[in-house]
Amino acid sequence: MSSLFISSLQGACDLKKFREKGIVPNIIPDVPLSVIKVQYITESGIDCGVELNSTETGRYPGIEFKASNPDKLHTFVMFDPDAPTPQNPHLASFRNWVVEDIPGNRFYEGYTVSSFTPPNPPINSEAHRYIFLIYQQPKDEKLKESFDDGKRTHFKINTFVKNRNLIGPIAGNFLYVRH
Repeated sequence: MSSLFISSLQGACDLKKFREKGIVPNIIPDVPLSVIKVQYITESGIDCGVELNSTETGRYPGIEFKASNPDKLHTFVMFDPDAPTPQNPHLASFRNWVVEDIPGNRFYEGYTVSSFTPPNPPINSEAHRYIFLIYQQPKDEKLKESFDDGKRTHFKINTFVKNRNLIGPIAGNFLYVRH
């Protein structure tokens, strides 16, 4: 995880794109309150909805977010709602990465419950959406529940959020990746 870093930021991404691209209300019910800065190929980060090639997204991305409350714990989720293809997402969603118990915006101190799997859509597929979300955890409750990394398909973000009583999303971003 050495190429990953977390700090605070304001963000330049237009969050209205979550609604324009059908992420809200089709995948999550609410537009995030702020932006997660996701860095793959540039230091400035990606704009919401940018398209990258899978060769550009094979490593851990740089992630920055502003914690709405630096004294609270947070959960980070990255997932692909278009598995195996956007035209036939019968395996949706694919869980790419989950980190829980992040104190404030200090990602390195969080607990990885589902290890990072880079975006890797099938060769003949249209571009897949990869969604990055930050939620606030209830109270000071530590979650630390590991997932079976062998079973990443059929991840239901709204069930995950409800079962853990998460608040938000307080921050988000998304991109498209093509093989």
